[in-house]
Amino acid sequence: MGELRVRVPASSANLGPGFDSFAIALPLLAEFDLRPARAWSVNVDGDGAPENDDGIPTGEDNLFIVSARAAAEAAAETLGPHHVTQRSAIPVGRGLGSSAAAIVGGVVAANALMGEPLDRRTLLRVASEVEGHADNVAAALYGAFTVALPSDDGPVATRISFPRAWRICLFIPREPLATEKARAVLSANVSRADAVFNIAHAAALLAAVLRSDGALLSIAMVDRLHQPARAQLVTGLDDIIAAARGAGAFGAALSGAGPAVVAFAPARLAVRVVAAMEEAAHAVGTSGRGRVVRVRAAGAQVRRA
Repeated sequence: MGELRVRVPASSANLGPGFDSFAIALPLLAEFDLRPARAWSVNVDGDGAPENDDGIPTGEDNLFIVSARAAAEAAAETLGPHHVTQRSAIPVGRGLGSSAAAIVGGVVAANALMGEPLDRRTLLRVASEVEGHADNVAAALYGAFTVALPSDDGPVATRISFPRAWRICLFIPREPLATEKARAVLSANVSRADAVFNIAHAAALLAAVLRSDGALLSIAMVDRLHQPARAQLVTGLDDIIAAARGAGAFGAALSGAGPAVVAFAPARLAVRVVAAMEEAAHAVGTSGRGRVVRVRAAGAQVRRA
């Protein structure tokens, strides 16, 4: 079939207590242009290009191609080779869903090329199998705020509108952190007290979002399952979170596996929150940049050229 352009948003997962379940879509986009070719290949343009300093594979081990082929296998279809031009505004290795964007881009593109034999639930399952968990890929596929949960037939995700008066404040460190390293520090077992704590706080976070209740969110956006262990890998994490809260954020947390930090704040205080996060990071010797964005309502999108 003809040429395609796929756009997929970045994402921030966990959001404190929603470990491997909660995520939001962000307006930092990865874009993939496809045209038929004799063999699969990827040209990386944009962030990290032309040198491709991020080490993104350009052959058949690229996550976009791996995922496209997985979707074709799920549909029992044969997918012809394509050349992919990959451009991305999503920084790699910062906990902002760069791999999830490539994976979702691949399954969505393949589905479009095959005439859309797969429904969105199946696309979520295939993407989750490639990624290893469903949180980031759910937000990248569905957009907005998503809750992904496992089931015997694969993950199920629900999409929730995010309060329009709230803003997302990001602090993105200059140095990356490998997801594998961030997962390696996690304990295989958790106490009953910590499990109960996170269940309660995750439920309260959902209620806060649904009710646009910043006061409740300020209590709810706390974690005991992953963030305390990962704090040792992110210089100044507790200081940056405290600075965000002190400047008026409802709450703040590690974004995904890190090292980026995400905070929720009222629109009128968002710039101040980002400045406070930057100052706190600088005080502990960490360099990076802050951004104020909205949650992106749209998930992955396909356009035929």
